[in-house]
Amino acid sequence: MGGFKYGDFLNHLLAFLIIAAVVYWLVITPMTRLVSLFERDRAAATKQCPDCLSEVPAEARRCAYCTVELVPQSGQP
Repeated sequence: MGGFKYGDFLNHLLAFLIIAAVVYWLVITPMTRLVSLFERDRAAATKQCPDCLSEVPAEARRCAYCTVELVPQSGQP
């Protein structure tokens, strides 16, 4: 009476896989692209301190963490 129903199991498994694929392609993939876009913009607006290796704004003249004087990038006064 209480046998294992293979058809129901396969039906639920297939429905789960289809829903998981739709969520991945409609939610996860666009969010990953959006986050990588913000990371690329942030990387262009920061530079690395040569002394303590922390990230500081590209326009900074001194590191906020170790107070070493930073060399201005080309194109800056």
